[in-house]
Parts: sequence; structure tokens; C-alpha cells
Amino acid sequence: MASPSDPLRPSNLLRRARSPYTGRRGKPLGALLSVRRLSLLLALVLLVAALGARVSPAQDSLDIVAVVDDEAISKIDLLVRLQLVLQSMGLKDSPQIRARLAPEVLRSLIDDKLKKAEAQREGITATKAEVQRALAQIAAANNMSVEQFNQAIEQNPLVEQAFADEAGSQIAWEKLIRNKLAPTVNVTTQDIDEEMRRVKDSFDKPQYLVAEIFISADQADQDAAARQSTERLMDQLRQGAEFGRLAQQFSQTPTAAKGGLIGWIRPDQIDQEIADVLVKMKPGEINGPIRSTGGYYILQLRDIRQGGAAKANPDDTVVALKQIFIPVDASAPKDKIEEAQRKINLVRSQVKNCADMDRIGRDYMPPDSIDLGRSTVGELPDELKAFGRDLPVDQVSPAIQVETGIGVFMICDRQVAQSGMPTRDQVARSLIALRLDQLARGYLRDLRRAAIIDIRNAAL
Repeated sequence: MASPSDPLRPSNLLRRARSPYTGRRGKPLGALLSVRRLSLLLALVLLVAALGARVSPAQDSLDIVAVVDDEAISKIDLLVRLQLVLQSMGLKDSPQIRARLAPEVLRSLIDDKLKKAEAQREGITATKAEVQRALAQIAAANNMSVEQFNQAIEQNPLVEQAFADEAGSQIAWEKLIRNKLAPTVNVTTQDIDEEMRRVKDSFDKPQYLVAEIFISADQADQDAAARQSTERLMDQLRQGAEFGRLAQQFSQTPTAAKGGLIGWIRPDQIDQEIADVLVKMKPGEINGPIRSTGGYYILQLRDIRQGGAAKANPDDTVVALKQIFIPVDASAPKDKIEEAQRKINLVRSQVKNCADMDRIGRDYMPPDSIDLGRSTVGELPDELKAFGRDLPVDQVSPAIQVETGIGVFMICDRQVAQSGMPTRDQVARSLIALRLDQLARGYLRDLRRAAIIDIRNAAL
């Protein structure tokens, strides 16, 4: 069981005490950005076969279902994305399910268009290498090699393009948020002191392990549509859809990356209308739609526990991590892989401390990709968890080879969790995440308001 200092992902539900900050300037194992809401593959070969039978570009490519400013979304775009969603959630394809989910999938396509266009206006795009790294993450999550994944999606160019478009728009958006909004976020010592006092005062209260799906309704004229969207998702849950899969696809907070999981919270951390529902729920129960600040929620209560002191969880230890990573695909020729191994061995012989990681790393990778920031051990990829727990500070790790390359890592600081109470660093990250999340959601809301969005026909 995790401790009360569990790293909770940023959530619109948490109003006063947010989750520890999990955003990083880079991601371990060479990925420069985290791709939070990419469709997961459960049966890719079957998906390609299904699309091949259903999708006819010649027939549908000119059938426009929506226009976002001057960018069209065709029926073929909607159908391909919808098929990916159905497969990722393990749902059987039927006219009824397609009719219920099509409006939600179209909304996500519209948001992708807005995010991508805004990033381009700011001169930010996703590189081909970044998209390939994102697709490699999807492959790894589904126990596939990069080569197997590429062979599967190349069977249908429509599927290949759908994955690339979704990855590209999300990567560009995250780069935009990181570059434009993150530098404006400030948390003071007083902010941290006040939050630490509040956590201590409520330490012995019951805690609830909660997951969420959130659909925004920032304006009065959006309320009815947002409620209908939430009710459609509730229908899917009643029919057996997995909560986490729906959250990954449709929830509009960063917790979507973890299947909607917020973590352990107390009723005093959330708006009263949400708390009133939560305290009456039983573990395993799902409830919604619930109207609260900003939109509608669906809650899943997974567990309840008493508060108070708990044994410290090693996975709550916070580490500051740096990397030097040499990109090389696992399927590359042997001499290329051996060359990368020689480089990383040379790095290991030269690096003595974290200052060396910065200095020497610049010869091998972009400087802003070396420092991976702070994260809990539990947030690290499985390959790095042992380093997070046990690797001495300022000692270079053994080399790790993954599908996309070879890297070494170094712990530059370690804060060990203490008997259930969050550290000041975790509280600071929580507050940063709260404010950055609010800014990002407001940014997207303003883009929606300013755009000319013409929805013509989402019927399939």
C-alpha cells in the first residue's frame, strides 16, 4: 500500500492540495517528451484488418465532418481514430457504440487541430525523431519491438498516419506548454509552508483512492453538451468499458495519462459537491455525472484507508536525475550498435559527478535533454527504479540498452520519504503542477473560444 505522500498526477478535481509535480524537462531512456494520451494497442493486427475492410479512402475522404478554422476533418479521419479508440478499450464495434463515442472522438480530433496549429504559430513542431520515439513507447507498452510495430502499422497508411498525427500534435503541445507557460509558474516558500501546515492538520483523516474522468464546460453554452458527453461515457462504463481506458482517451486533465488515477486524497482537498458524493461511495463504485467547478466528473472509488502515520514507501523517495543517451535503434546494423556502446563506455570513464554529466553530455545530445528533473522512484521506468532506490549520489550507472538507444544515468540528489508525510519538494511540485495545469487548460479553452469550429456531421 502506498503512503499518503503518493505522487498524485495533476487533477482538476484537487482544488487546494494538488499532486506532486511530475512534469520533467526530459524523460528517461532517451525520450525527450512524455506523450500522455496516445492510443494504446491491444490487437494491432486485428485493427489493421478491420480498418482495411471498413475504410475506403476514395469513398470517404471528401466527406467533411468538421472544419476547424481552415483545417478540415474528414469522415475518414474520424473513422480511423474511432477504430483506434474501440480497439484500445477492447470494445466490440457496433453502430450503437460508434454513435455514442463519435462525438467524443471528434472533440479530441478538434483539440488536436487547435493544439497543433497553435504550436506551429509559435514556431514549435514535433520532429520526426520525436514522433518515432513516441511510437516506440507505444510499441514497448504493448510488448512489441519497434520493427514489429512499424511493420504492423505500415500495412495501412491510414493507421500509420493516425498514430503519427496524434503523437505529433501532443508532442508539439507539450513543448509549447513547457516553453511558454512553465517559466511563468512560481511557488514561494510561504506557499509551501501553508500547504505543509494544511497536510499536517488533516493527516489523520480518512483517505480515498480515486480515479476521475473530467469533461470541461467553461462556458454556459457548453454545459448541455458536456453533460451529454459525460452521460455517454457513463453508458459505456455501465456496459462494461474499462474506466482507465475511457479516461486515457477522453478525460481532459493530465491524469488521463494514468487512466484517470489521482491517487489518495481527503475530502477536504476537493470541492464540496465532489466530496459529498465521494464520502457516500463504496470501493469499486462509479458515480457521475457530477457538476463542479469547470465541468463534469465521473469518479471511481478504488479503496479507502485511515489516515495517520504509515510506513514510508521507498517508491516515494524523490530523486534528481540526469542522463546521457546515445540514440541507436535496436534493429540497426551491428557496427552502429557497437559504435554507440563504445561512446557510452567512454562517457562512463569520464563522468565523475553531475557537473560532468552536463559538460560531457553536450557532446552527445541537446543540453536541455540531459537534466530529467525531479521525480519519485515510483514514477521512473522499471529499468531505472533500482538506480533511484540504491545508486549512490554522483555515481554513474551501468549502461542501459533499450529499443531506441543506450544510456547512462546519475542521481544528483535524493530525498527519502519520511513515514507518510510528503517532503517539501513533493509539495512544491504539487503546487507547480496545479498552476501549470490551470494555465494549460485555460490556454486550450481560449483557443476553442477564438476558433471558428463548424461541426457538420459526426454520424458514421
